[in-house]
Amino acid sequence: MIIIQATPGHWSVLSALAKQTFTDTFGHLYAPEDLEAHLSTKYTEAVLTLEIQTELVYLVCQDDDTEGTSPFGFCQLKPDSRNDLMPDISEYPDPCWEIHRFYLKKEMQGVRAGSTLMNFAMGKLKEAGAKSIWLSVWSENFKAQRFYEKFGICHSGKTMTYMVGNHADLEFLYTA
Repeated sequence: MIIIQATPGHWSVLSALAKQTFTDTFGHLYAPEDLEAHLSTKYTEAVLTLEIQTELVYLVCQDDDTEGTSPFGFCQLKPDSRNDLMPDISEYPDPCWEIHRFYLKKEMQGVRAGSTLMNFAMGKLKEAGAKSIWLSVWSENFKAQRFYEKFGICHSGKTMTYMVGNHADLEFLYTA
């Protein structure tokens, strides 16, 4: 497998992958109108192009997909990411980076693709000089919680709310 940095030209493949992985993982939790509201606002050309330009966005692909036309996973690393939606984490030093999104297609889970991508992401965060890292994870996504803990990213004891349409999810704040 190879990992490539996304460019604005990747927005459409990133959008399709993000919609698929989010729906496969969480779609059963939401009313169709809430899921559609989320997908249609979070994964648009304007949103993803801006994110690609202001965040580190990486696509994980098969070895022969050097152009990133058919990625099977992705992660987004967001610099200086403290915002008013999250609880106070002022005790964590700057620069503080967020692992904004981290998704793999179902068929690529459990085959070390996630570990490869996370090791790569952690290396990029180290290169960027991150002194602290945070992410939010759904309170009932135990598989993801165990995965993050293997990399030293653990529950801080704090929570936040993540909205999917009109549905409020309880998220745990994980930090390292």
